[in-house]
This record gives sequence, structure tokens and C-alpha cells, in this order.
Amino acid sequence: MGHEPFRLTRRTLLAAMGAAAAAACGPGGQSPAPGAGATKAVKHPYGESTVPVSPKRVITLDPGQALQVALEHSIPLAASATLDADPPVPPYLPAPAQPFEHLGFGQVDVEKLATFGPDLIIGNTASLQDKYPAVAGLTATVAYANTRDKVEWHEAALTVAEILGVREAQQRKLGEYRARASEFRTRNGQVLGAKKVVLLRFTTDELRIITDSVIFPSRVLTDAGVRRTPSSAPAKAGDTFTKVSPEQVGVLADADVILHMSGGGAFDGGKVTSTFTKYTGGELWKRLPAVQAGKVFEVPRTSWWDGGSSSAATSMLGDLDKILPTL
Repeated sequence: MGHEPFRLTRRTLLAAMGAAAAAACGPGGQSPAPGAGATKAVKHPYGESTVPVSPKRVITLDPGQALQVALEHSIPLAASATLDADPPVPPYLPAPAQPFEHLGFGQVDVEKLATFGPDLIIGNTASLQDKYPAVAGLTATVAYANTRDKVEWHEAALTVAEILGVREAQQRKLGEYRARASEFRTRNGQVLGAKKVVLLRFTTDELRIITDSVIFPSRVLTDAGVRRTPSSAPAKAGDTFTKVSPEQVGVLADADVILHMSGGGAFDGGKVTSTFTKYTGGELWKRLPAVQAGKVFEVPRTSWWDGGSSSAATSMLGDLDKILPTL
């Protein structure tokens, strides 16, 4: 089963020897594809699994790093969790190498997964926490930690890439994003230094300030050189959001610019719209300096909230490039 510890068998030894021999004669000093059937041992939060070095039928159980990194590197997907959005796969991601089954958001049906004949299943800790033993009984299964576990998004992306056998390619993508963020920060330094920004998320029942913390959009804002408001500081270390009641909206008066999104994850459009109307229709909201100055901007939730990849982070920089000239 996928969660058994790695054992050096005659078969895997021969596969490894074959891969080594191929590497010795590979053109241009490049590492060729490993031998068919080659495996590697991967330790992860729920144990240790023996996974294929070059998987051929992958299932990703979350639409965050698992799906996004897989698409960034043309990994052959059999099926994947997708967003409750239109489209369910964000357009900032590359098109899949081949069509794959959309599993929807937050559903792990073990019997259905078995029908795809996967050779690797990967998901974040939340997607596998209740069903890891059952899923691991199907094939090699690996869980990875993400920002829910206080792990930086780029580290989670590298972990996924390592499992999928594309770590070096992922490091290059991260390098490209960081260069883009550095150029953005340098080019817009004057306006960024003069404005304080708050990032908000309207959920199905409340308004939240996304704090200056480990969470994905906050880290991208920091990379871009965006200054956050005092109200964006977490109440205690590790807090990724601060709840704001309708009576507390005045705390946002410290913002020169308000960025906001609606929903995310298991999106419920009607309820989120109702929450947005409840807050933004009140007098306290209308009196906010950023609101009165017309410096309130909605940003796409599929990148700013549901993202977690170099592609999503680069898309965020593109959104900021559109907003900054208006400031």
C-alpha cells in the first residue's frame, strides 16, 4: 500500500541501476527520465509513502498547491479537486497536459477515487485528515503541510513539487516570481511608501481583516512592498484574520486603500453578497477615508484567496499594477 515504508527490493534496485546507467550517457549533462517503475520514499505529516518517481496518473485532493503546482509543470492528472467558482480551474494557471475529472471542492470519495486507477494521490493535511488510511489503501498517498499548518506558501509549493519530481523547475518558477516582485517594488516604491493598505475578506457571515501573517496574500503583498495598516496586525502571533463586526468598521479608518474580496473556498454567493451589503451599506463604512476618497478595490478571490502558487502570486502583482496608477 502507498503508506508502507520503502523497501529496497530486487525490482527497485534494478530500476535504480538502470536509471543510473542512463544518466551516465544522458545528452548535454541533463538528467534523463528515471527508469520505468522507479520509486522513492517520501516522509510526510501522516507517515511515509513509497511513490513513483515519474507518476503517470495523479489525483490532487485540493485546488491549492497540489493542483496548481501540478498544472504549472504539466503533471498528468487523472482527477483533481477544483474550486467552487466559474471557471473551477483559475485561468492564471497553464492548461492541463490532458483532460482530467473535476471532483469539486472539499469532497474525498474513496470509492470514486479508486475508479481512476491512480498511481499517486496528493493532498494537503486538511483534505486527508479524516480519510488518509482509506485513501492510502488505494495507492501511494502523500499529505503536505500548508499555511493552515503555518508553513509558508512557497515552501508548501516546493514540497508538492518535490513529491511530483519537479522541484528544480519549481525553484525556477519561484525565482521568476521573486524577480517580478522585486521589479514591482522598485518601480512603485514612491507610491507604495505613501499609502497604507488593508486587505479584507467578506465571508458568508462576517467581515475579516486578512492580517499581516503567514497567509498567502499577505506574503505576496509584503514581497510587493505594500505597507499594511496597524489594523492589519494580528491580535496574537499566528492569527491570519481579525473579525470585524458592523459596529467595529471604524477600525478601518487607518487605511488609505481598501482591497477586498468576497468568499473563497466553499463559496456561497448569496450569503456572501448579503454580508457585503450589510457592511458596506452602513454609515460607518461610508465615512471611512478610503471609501470617501474612492480608494476601494475588489480583487479576484481565486488568486488572492484560493491561490498558493507562483502563477497566482504573479497574477496578484498584475492586479496591483492595474490599481496603483489610480492612487
